[in-house]
Amino acid sequence: MKILGIVGSMRKNRNTTILAERVITEIEALNQSTSSQILYTADLQIRPCRVVCSSHCIKHPYRCSLDDDLSAVLEQMIRADILILGAPLYFRAPPAQFQAFAERLVSIFFFQETRGGGNSKSPLLGKPCGLIGVAEYSNPHGILEYLHDFSTVLGMRPVLLDSFPYLGVAGRGEIEKDTTFQPLERAKELAAAITDRL
Repeated sequence: MKILGIVGSMRKNRNTTILAERVITEIEALNQSTSSQILYTADLQIRPCRVVCSSHCIKHPYRCSLDDDLSAVLEQMIRADILILGAPLYFRAPPAQFQAFAERLVSIFFFQETRGGGNSKSPLLGKPCGLIGVAEYSNPHGILEYLHDFSTVLGMRPVLLDSFPYLGVAGRGEIEKDTTFQPLERAKELAAAITDRL
């Protein structure tokens, strides 16, 4: 079983990465036959969506006209059994590089599924994904909602928790001291919920 983590933070080895690694480690503890990899959108060459080339998205199912790292990342997402998506909230939105990644994928999927002529289904349809959102001062639930919308537009199946904040793992400020969102405990719960749904 292959787990792919995609971390949208501009700062590696900080809260988003810590929580993504925690979820992945907990899944690996529950399933011995797993392999994992984490990609950082900060390391990727992904240009913003042009939108005006929507005719390409319609004629070429789930392929973009721009030549950069996005196509290779989408292929990795398709090959993975489980996706872990994490992003921080920067100034009321995720970092620009993560937004470019999300915007491009949403555009590809939206135009294909709303105007495409064939019956091609999302290559990510039903794929389980766990969501992680963090914020320094504000409410991280907003970034979880962003990730939930993003993943459902792509046809994935976000794995929900039975306890607050429900949509995934959230953390605010120093995650080790966050008693409101309890991110370290929720990371363990998310791993168990993902494993139960496989």
